[in-house]
Amino acid sequence: MPRATLSIPPAAEHVRTARLVDDVRLAVGETVARAVVRCGAGAVAGDVDLVMRDEGDRFVVEVTDASDPAVPDADDGVALALVEALVPEVVVDGSHVTLTWPLRPLIA
Repeated sequence: MPRATLSIPPAAEHVRTARLVDDVRLAVGETVARAVVRCGAGAVAGDVDLVMRDEGDRFVVEVTDASDPAVPDADDGVALALVEALVPEVVVDGSHVTLTWPLRPLIA
């Protein structure tokens, strides 16, 4: 199974980086769970697609499902509210959600 490893110096200023990893994981998990629920509610058999991109100045995650974009969320938007609290930029277009984190240049 593929894996990614993050190594950080043992300094207090790098703790935020480790916490950001947890925020990304939680936000992506909630977004994928929302997609799964939407597909289940609409009896949709299509896949949930997850695309992650490093665009140099930002990290972008896109989650798309095959549900009807007009279908409302079964949880009244609670999952998206949590995601919006964790992610600086969230764009929701029905069954397509884009999460964006700006990347700061590394300090040498």
